[in-house]
Amino acid sequence: MLLLFLLSLSVHLDLVTDDHYFSTITQNVNIIDQLISRYQVWTGRIPLEAIMLYTINYSFFWKIAVPACLLLLSTSISRLVCKKVTLLYTFMALLLLFMIPSMINTNAAWWVTGFYIYLLPVSLATYALSFLLADQQHKIEFFLVCLTTCIFAYTEQVGIYFLFIAFIIFCIYKRARSYKNFCVYILTCINFLILITAPGNYIRFSQEIWRCFPDYSYYSFIQKLCFGFDKLHQIFVFYWNIPLVAFICILVVLYALYGVKSLASHISIGTVIGYVSFSLLQWNGRSFPQFGNNFLNTNLLNAEKWVSASMYVSYFFVMMVVISLIILMISTLKNNLVLLMVLSLFLLGIFDTLLIGFSPTIYVSNFRVDYVFEVCCIINFLLLMHYLFQINQQNQ
Repeated sequence: MLLLFLLSLSVHLDLVTDDHYFSTITQNVNIIDQLISRYQVWTGRIPLEAIMLYTINYSFFWKIAVPACLLLLSTSISRLVCKKVTLLYTFMALLLLFMIPSMINTNAAWWVTGFYIYLLPVSLATYALSFLLADQQHKIEFFLVCLTTCIFAYTEQVGIYFLFIAFIIFCIYKRARSYKNFCVYILTCINFLILITAPGNYIRFSQEIWRCFPDYSYYSFIQKLCFGFDKLHQIFVFYWNIPLVAFICILVVLYALYGVKSLASHISIGTVIGYVSFSLLQWNGRSFPQFGNNFLNTNLLNAEKWVSASMYVSYFFVMMVVISLIILMISTLKNNLVLLMVLSLFLLGIFDTLLIGFSPTIYVSNFRVDYVFEVCCIINFLLLMHYLFQINQQNQ
């Protein structure tokens, strides 16, 4: 509660970014007219933007809503992991949410506009996912979850996040195939379709190409996928990316205790331990500058770096880390349900980031597009911790 209170005091409007635009646009334009115009020429995120326009000028709203959403996200992760809200899992989830790299947090959770577009829908989507696995689904909660689908489904990344994980839950848990869950899934699909078919999306796409990336329309599928991989690479080269490092560390512990040993898994364990060591020892990139430039190259992509050998060495190293983590999961997790959930969440975080490469705003969107990946790492860490606790109880 102290962490949330301090966060509430520090959240404020930024007067030179989108905060300023959304907080002043309604002074001269009617909100309904503005929403209709945005739907027609810019974006289909109407419910989220409606909430934003009606509340952004009331500081008490987002000063309460930002910490409240973090608390909701933490409790929902706890409920998703162990089917109930526990103080231990809630606190650990909240702590890891605060430990997400500051460049991501300040862009997706602690920035007021970022809160409306990322933290709010991610929190509601995770809450809805936890409802799908609940043993008792009360009518009031079912009604609330149905309402949340009209909010979180109106962000592309979050919509994919919910639909993919909900599909996995339906596939592996028979008890999750209730009519209430199907209603939530169908409502999400309907709202997501409304979002992606909005006429403004196509107009915005064309305008953003000329504004941000003039040659983008001439790039091939592979080239756009390369941009997505560059964003994924960016996540892995954050120094002290604690949610990712925590997930890797507990996976290494589980492998050492219960994993099936093989040459591939030995190479994988050496690769991920090397990655964690580089990440922690680098601090701010100053400890081993030459080594860091070659293996954890933190600079953003530019024309000169396309022909830089260190860029491709860094890419290769990150690719090896990703493949190694997948090998370790398969070698370690003998419970098929846990393996499917952990592997699905990890791959979701990967693909959700790669898809950003198919938008011309890939670099304009900055670091907020990495938030879903970080949340997936936090859920995976707690899933593995819960799995470790269960194994210890069975052995006792």
